[in-house]
Parts: sequence; structure tokens; C-alpha cells
Amino acid sequence: MALPTNKILLRSPYWITKSDPSLQYVLISLRIWNGAVADEPTEPTVRLRSTALNGVASIDISELARDYVEVTFVQGEESAAVLVSASVTSVNMDGEGTTDVTDYYLGIDGYGTFTDGSNYVMNKKILMSTEKLSCYHEESIRVPVLAETYTGYRLQRKSYAGYSDFHTVTGLTPATNTADAIDYVTTTHSGLFADRVVFEFSDVSDIVIDVEYQECNKYGLTRCYFVNRFGAVQQFHFTGRYNLSISSKDTKYTRNILENGGYDSTRHQQYILSKNGKVDMELNTGWVPEKENDTFLELLMSEQIWLKIDSSKFGVGIVPKESTFYTMPVTLTSKNLSIKNKINDKLINYSFKFEGANDFINSVR
Repeated sequence: MALPTNKILLRSPYWITKSDPSLQYVLISLRIWNGAVADEPTEPTVRLRSTALNGVASIDISELARDYVEVTFVQGEESAAVLVSASVTSVNMDGEGTTDVTDYYLGIDGYGTFTDGSNYVMNKKILMSTEKLSCYHEESIRVPVLAETYTGYRLQRKSYAGYSDFHTVTGLTPATNTADAIDYVTTTHSGLFADRVVFEFSDVSDIVIDVEYQECNKYGLTRCYFVNRFGAVQQFHFTGRYNLSISSKDTKYTRNILENGGYDSTRHQQYILSKNGKVDMELNTGWVPEKENDTFLELLMSEQIWLKIDSSKFGVGIVPKESTFYTMPVTLTSKNLSIKNKINDKLINYSFKFEGANDFINSVR
């Protein structure tokens, strides 16, 4: 059984509303689960009641469903979806109740903006705001796609005669499990790098995503992964200057070191009870096209971000000695973004500051 076509972006409210001049209250039974549609629980996960005011009763179901979603970083297997069924019973002033047909939703860990209005309906197939990706020279990048009516894709390279396919995948069937609700297509195959990716769907025309490769530079690249506004893990390559620092924080107290009227002057009177640190990084995007501004807005609003750290650049006790690359969860400490454009700024570069989302000294207990 295919996943529901109704989609909820769980970081924004989704209201179920009933209205009737004689409405007294509504009862909603929600079932929330991960897995296949056929795995629907027999008992409701939560029951809610909303009293009508002037014949209108509303309940927000997204905040309840979001408790069951967490985007974990297992490359190629990220899942940011949950299934929700809602059974609504409307009770009138005379005590009579009417139960509607159960509605099914696919909940995704994304959000709508204020200008999108309430109960924003996402109609995106490719789960990004941009249709042109910036990618470091001879590196692959991933494109998230909603595996609903997605049937295949073609990787293409550009030549003097136009674009030609060098890798084709066809015959894909709709996803039936929340773990497969979002698929990720890599822009490389057998050592060849695509200049564009053509996605095929059973219900709409092909969608084209162009890949623009940047020139090599002395800074190389740092891969960034973040959960974008559509609840998918989007990838971006930072190719500009980078800086690394470590900050520490301690808790200390003044202790008594007096013994028999004297004291040992080598003992610490100001004693540190606990001390730990955080890794701080500042990354520059390098020169990027204006079309990617939405990407940086969504990075600023993202709640989950990871950096793939290269030990040759950030190897000062941060990356395990046996690792060439290390994926680090981080939080974005930059709170403001001055939007740039080519008319005013000519060349566009952004700088972002990150902090490691874990203590430098292992404190997991």
C-alpha cells in the first residue's frame, strides 16, 4: 500500500477544523507510527477533545506527530517521515455524534513560512528550493526526492551536441514505508560526474536539476548536511576560507586547604570542579550564484546540521587519528544573514559560524 498523498510539514501547525452552527465539541483519535501503512496501530496513540466556539472547533495535530520523528545521520538512509491517521467525531448540541472517514497523512519534519499561510500543502517533488546546485570540482552531491510518484532518473553530461545520458535508472515503484519516503540521488556514477539530473515521475513532467561545478581552490571543500524546509537532508559544499578555534568553560569553587594552621602552597585554592570545551568553526561558502540564497536561508533556520570534517584541515585533536573524515553534529551560532545579490554585491560569499553539538571531553553518561 502506497504512502498517503496528504502531507503535513510538522514544524508548522496543521489544523483539523470542523464547523457547524450546532457543533458542541469534536473528538479526534490519532494513530501515529513509523513503518508501512499496513502497520497502523489498533489503538489510538492519543485522543483529543476540542470544545466548539461559535460552532467552530480546531485541533493542531502536527506538534503531536513531530514527537515521533527524528532525522538521524546514516548517509543514504535518512528518514524524516511519520504516518498519521485521524478519525474525527463531531458531537452536536443534542448529543448526537457523527464520525468522518479516517484521513491519512504523511508527516515530514519540514515547515511552511508565514507567507505560505495555514495548512500549507507541499507540492514539491524535488525537496529543495533551488534548481541549480553548486558543487566542488569533481565531487558528487546528493539531491533529495519525494518517493511518491518518482519512477526513475537520468544522469547527463554536457557536450557540444547538447546533453546525453550516461546513467539511467527506471521502473521505480512508489514507496510503501516511511523509511523510504525520501530518496537521495547522487550526481556521480562510475567515476563520471553529471552536469544535470533529470527526474521522471508518473504524474508530472520531468524535472531537471542542474549542477554547476566550482573551480579547484586552495581551501578545498567541507561538506555540510542540513535538514531543509522540506524535511530532507540537503548537502552543500563550503569552498571558501575556514577558521578553527576551541573554547573552554569551567565550574570552580574556593576550597579550604588549611591543615594544622598551615597550608601547602602548591595546592589549588581555586579548585576546578568540572571543565569542558566546545569546537568552533567559521566557514565561507566561496563564490556562489544568487539562486542559492534560499539554501542559506534554510540553513539558518535548520535545527539539525552536520559537517563532514577533513582531518587534513581540522585535525587538531578534533578528528579521531584513525579517520580521514569525521561527521560532526554542529549547531549554527550565526543568527543573522544579510541577503546578498549580484546587483549590489557583484560576487556573493557568505560566512557561517558553527559550534560542535557535543562536549570536547566525553561527558556522555
